[in-house]
Amino acid sequence: MNKRKQMSVKEMWKFCLFQAKGYRILPVILVLGMLSGASVVYINSFLYAKILDVLLEEKYQQAATFVVILVVTVMIVSLISKAAEQIFSHYAEPSEEETKKRTAKKAFSMEYEEIEKQETIQKFRRVRQAERGHGGISEQCMEIYKYFTCCTEVVFASGFVVLLLLQSDWEKESIFRFLISTGVMIAGFVFVLWLGDKVSERIGKETVITMHANEKSNALFDYLVNLIVSEQFAQDIRLFQLKEYLINKFQGDVIKKCMALFQRRAKVSGRGNGAVAFALQILAGITYVYIAIKAIAGSVSAGEVLMYAGAIITMMNSIREMMGAHIEIDYSNEYLKSYEEFIHLPNMHYVGTLPIEKRDDNQYELEFDHVSFCYPGTETYILKDVSLKFKVGETMALVGMNGAGKTTLIKLLLRFYEPSEGKITLNGIEIGKYDYEEYIKIFAVVFQDFRLYHFPLDENIAGSEKVDEKRVWKVIRQVGLEERVKKMKDGIHTLLYHETGDGEALSGGEAQKVAIARALYKDAPFVILDEPTAALDPVAESEIYENFNELINGKTAIYISHRMSSCKFCDTIVVLEEGTVAESGNHQTLMEKKGKYFALYEAQAQYYVKKKAEGGDSEIL
Repeated sequence: MNKRKQMSVKEMWKFCLFQAKGYRILPVILVLGMLSGASVVYINSFLYAKILDVLLEEKYQQAATFVVILVVTVMIVSLISKAAEQIFSHYAEPSEEETKKRTAKKAFSMEYEEIEKQETIQKFRRVRQAERGHGGISEQCMEIYKYFTCCTEVVFASGFVVLLLLQSDWEKESIFRFLISTGVMIAGFVFVLWLGDKVSERIGKETVITMHANEKSNALFDYLVNLIVSEQFAQDIRLFQLKEYLINKFQGDVIKKCMALFQRRAKVSGRGNGAVAFALQILAGITYVYIAIKAIAGSVSAGEVLMYAGAIITMMNSIREMMGAHIEIDYSNEYLKSYEEFIHLPNMHYVGTLPIEKRDDNQYELEFDHVSFCYPGTETYILKDVSLKFKVGETMALVGMNGAGKTTLIKLLLRFYEPSEGKITLNGIEIGKYDYEEYIKIFAVVFQDFRLYHFPLDENIAGSEKVDEKRVWKVIRQVGLEERVKKMKDGIHTLLYHETGDGEALSGGEAQKVAIARALYKDAPFVILDEPTAALDPVAESEIYENFNELINGKTAIYISHRMSSCKFCDTIVVLEEGTVAESGNHQTLMEKKGKYFALYEAQAQYYVKKKAEGGDSEIL
């Protein structure tokens, strides 16, 4: 076995030991299992040979004794082998969930900017693909078990071959002929092992190449499958007659590419396995001829002919299985690399240690002090020298054109990114110094691209399985969803959507109300709303705005919207333009200035206001 393969097996074994529950006992179980599993075949062969020989000598009582020994011994050894395999599997199986748990924990502990990187997504995709493709870490542990068992069987078979070679009639057989036959047997045996090693290495490499080359096809396949069964896209697929287009995408970009990759691997595998099978048959043929010569010469008995022939057959099968296991281990080792690369990605740079002071009066003051920011890997400033102070208990609206930096400002506030220049403070202390888990608790956020989970409604709102039902109903009433929820099959316990069961779908407006209810339920000192009413109808939007002050209940609120008319209720309006603060003030003062805000407001108003055909009155659409 070459050095690369030795490292492959060693690394996989160490990984399995580390992940598996009760890993200290696994080496003992492995040794017990591989010795008993490998020996049972040869015990069978040895005792069958003895039984045949004594039967030919008509020693029936002795044959009966051997039969009893055979049955008892094989039963005991087989039970030990099966028990060891089951115990090994039992301890290895929980490692599957452990690796998934570690992967999920890692994703939660990484910087937000790291999660957005394409390389990170690629590493995670490789981990998931390797898990699904070859049964996960528990199956990979069992491949290690199988590999070592096959190795032991080959060693035992080698012992039988040595016994065969030594079983000679030295008075009739010359030393020269013995050395020639021994050399041929050993050379053939070594050649077959060498060839099997090289072939499994080549197939293993091709398997890894196929896995990497197939990543994009697998990602596209998953996307297309989700697309086909998605309620979200069902209307567009039918309306724009996309069936043929999607089928062609599936057949061309997935099936054809996958088939080409697998056909190439199949050719390599077929040629390699064919070469090994041919070499094994030649070796077996030579061995059978050698056994026949020994039998004719009287050096081996009829029973021993059966025993040695059985050993050769077992050895051939073991070499094939060992090759297969090694190919799986090579593939698994690639999974290990992907897993380790993902697990060792950097965590959050600095999670902070300072606790957040618990204040019933919500007297938390946030300030941007000359903050500038450009996304990692770029030199373009999204925000430039921004200074803002969020006053306690007041509402602030952030407005501006697309790309002005509004959402980026919020992401900095939430510590998804760190400022490139300047600092952000909470009550005079830089926010990075606060414990992240405590810091994030003071914010309740509704993003424009919010997501609801395919879990019960009450758990979606509470963000937990521990739900305060009175509070859930309170926020449901506040956002105007009470009547809708009462009509649901299980009320607030109704499962949302269909991905995890027989759930109930929500309209875009209803989903947005649930997202707002979730923010209200958190009851945090700061409420951040990014286009919170974009999916609501005019009546529902009007109700939200009319009750806005009651909803936030004196909290500090930050509001982002493209609808200028919806910002009038805010205490302060900040206009962002190309990453800088262009203007700030309340609606009245900004309209009187007739600056950027005035221009945006008037430009947008013409699309919401039309003249009635008669009388010239205006009405808001």
